[in-house]
Amino acid sequence: MTVLRMLADEPLWGYRLMTKIKEDHDVKVGPPVIYPLLDSLEAGGLVEAKETYEGKRKRKIYDITQEGIERVKYYRSILLEFSK
Repeated sequence: MTVLRMLADEPLWGYRLMTKIKEDHDVKVGPPVIYPLLDSLEAGGLVEAKETYEGKRKRKIYDITQEGIERVKYYRSILLEFSK
């Protein structure tokens, strides 16, 4: 849910997601965790990826889909129910 929520705020690339999770939650997440997760979210239709170039460097930018937004809303509603 954290990754989907972050992508709902703005499109990000894998490395930036890892650093943002560390900054926001003080949890270190490495490439063996983040990239399979992003692949799974993409395969599930919750995020979409677009390849861009910065100079010669290729970067894959991930953005949340409408289905991903709906999933975040659903999880939030469940969390709110449990917090009552």
